[in-house]
Amino acid sequence: MVDVDQALIARCQRGDAAAFADLVAITQNSVFNMAYRILSNREDAQDAAQEVYVRVWQGLPGYRSDSKFSTWLYRVTVNTCLNRKRQLRRELLTVEDDAILETVPEPSADPLHETLRNEWSNRIWKAVDALSDKYRLVITLFYQEELSYAEIAGLLTLPIGTVKAHLNRARLALAKSLSANGAL
Repeated sequence: MVDVDQALIARCQRGDAAAFADLVAITQNSVFNMAYRILSNREDAQDAAQEVYVRVWQGLPGYRSDSKFSTWLYRVTVNTCLNRKRQLRRELLTVEDDAILETVPEPSADPLHETLRNEWSNRIWKAVDALSDKYRLVITLFYQEELSYAEIAGLLTLPIGTVKAHLNRARLALAKSLSANGAL
């Protein structure tokens, strides 16, 4: 997630709506992507992202800069999405499986290479989507968002050892799933 300038955060904390619009513009893709990875549904992710920004606006006056803003925003996003997921389960709504999260492949001069890369990426993310919530979240935070073990542990309020164990089990489950489907 993009880290945000402290001056912009300070302006937001003073109630500057234009600064908040800038903050949303800077972080909205990361918030939506995280919400989508957790909720696996585009509409639910959009709703959750909107709710995240309502909570951020309300919570900004109490935000202290003793931790990175991106970590705080991740925590708000994860909590909002997990609450939404529980709410959706209680309402017994069926979650539709929309298109796989967009991935931005590296530019390639070879269209065949590009096609194979996209196909491989889609297979991996489909396998990730099939993981349990705790494993999918750890895989997403580590590989897609490139957070460290310590950052993930802080974000999910888990010991680092538990994060490492979840990540290892998720990798093993992915390898098993991909090899069972002939992808490995």
